[in-house]
Amino acid sequence: MVTFFVLFCVCASETLHGQEIFIYRPYKDKNPLFPENKLTVHGEFFGQLQLPSNFPSYNDLSGKKDQWTFGFRNRIFITENFSFLAQLVTHDDGSKRTKFDWHFSLRLNPLENLALILGHDSNHDSDYQSTVDGLAYYLNRNYAGFSLPFQVGDFYFEPFTWLLYHTNHHGHLDLSGEKLLQEYGIRIGAWIQESFGMSLQIVAQSESFFSLGQTFLADLIFRVKLLDHLELSFGGSIWKDIQESRLGNKQTFFKLHWGIAIPF
Repeated sequence: MVTFFVLFCVCASETLHGQEIFIYRPYKDKNPLFPENKLTVHGEFFGQLQLPSNFPSYNDLSGKKDQWTFGFRNRIFITENFSFLAQLVTHDDGSKRTKFDWHFSLRLNPLENLALILGHDSNHDSDYQSTVDGLAYYLNRNYAGFSLPFQVGDFYFEPFTWLLYHTNHHGHLDLSGEKLLQEYGIRIGAWIQESFGMSLQIVAQSESFFSLGQTFLADLIFRVKLLDHLELSFGGSIWKDIQESRLGNKQTFFKLHWGIAIPF
């Protein structure tokens, strides 16, 4: 267990926004590392075409629009109620890789309907240097929080909130806001007859505690299982200002995405 804490801290300290992509999967065979001394990795590789999309390529929200994303996510159960999640997403504008996003988190379930989380998100441009207010910029944030997960059969429901205790992530899509202090939202997931899955995540981003927030993100992903290790994936995402920014802007980014996933 100590090894994984050290690994997490080392990774989080490297200069590597990559919020967790919420994909609902009921892990029936967890095979925890302790006390079974058996390491089992659950996860998936994935690739997506984003069309249409106006999501910008770089951290300063400039450049061509994202066209392709490729990556992986995996979860390791250290104990049956304590897991480590790692995720990497690379972005491509159709001609070159533009950015890569890292996400790491530790999740502890001390009770059936309570989860504690410690996480790190960051992303870096490739062959480009974003600047904000004349200074080099990449997104980097650490957070801690909790959620209230409920599961009935193959239906999943989880309201959550976390506090950002170290971040350069600003409110509003023109990056003119103050640093974010809190995110809160909800996750809903379901699998129907093990062949059709749905995952929904809505997150409000706030510069102050327990306020309406300045922006929100929503991701809806559908999965169709073709084979044990092949799924079709389609859905959409939106990132939108709730309030007008200090510069008088109110922007919206959106995308539809189509792809495949290879679960393992």
